Amino acid sequence: FGPVTYSPCPVLAFREATSISGSDRRQLVAVGSTLGADAERIVVKRIVLTGYPVRVHKRHATVKYMFYNPDDVKWFKPAGLVTKHGLQGNIIESVGEHGTMKCLFNAPIKQHDTVCLPLYKRVFPKYAPVDDTDLLVL
Repeated sequence: FGPVTYSPCPVLAFREATSISGSDRRQLVAVGSTLGADAERIVVKRIVLTGYPVRVHKRHATVKYMFYNPDDVKWFKPAGLVTKHGLQGNIIESVGEHGTMKCLFNAPIKQHDTVCLPLYKRVFPKYAPVDDTDLLVL
């Protein structure tokens, strides 16, 4: 805990470390700055699913290794795809029974490109009770 300050305020985090001679000293472990207190701020977690084009014909590509079954392909069909080289695309349809799919991009795609599907999920801070009086009762 510390005094109330306004953002952006620099923060230094130290850890107590003992040296070989036995004397205590502080070791710098983190550097950062504080964010303002905003009730409208949302914390999100981002993961990226990746797949690789196995057949390419101009703007169309068959992508493997992103999903494992056709139901997953159908579930994520409305989501947009991006590639490491900056192309954008969509899923057209599922092919076969192993999660392979046909995709259409906005420009010709290269064979060595990587297809990515970014997914975002809102996360909430964990509630940590300080003592018995702060326990959350459901």
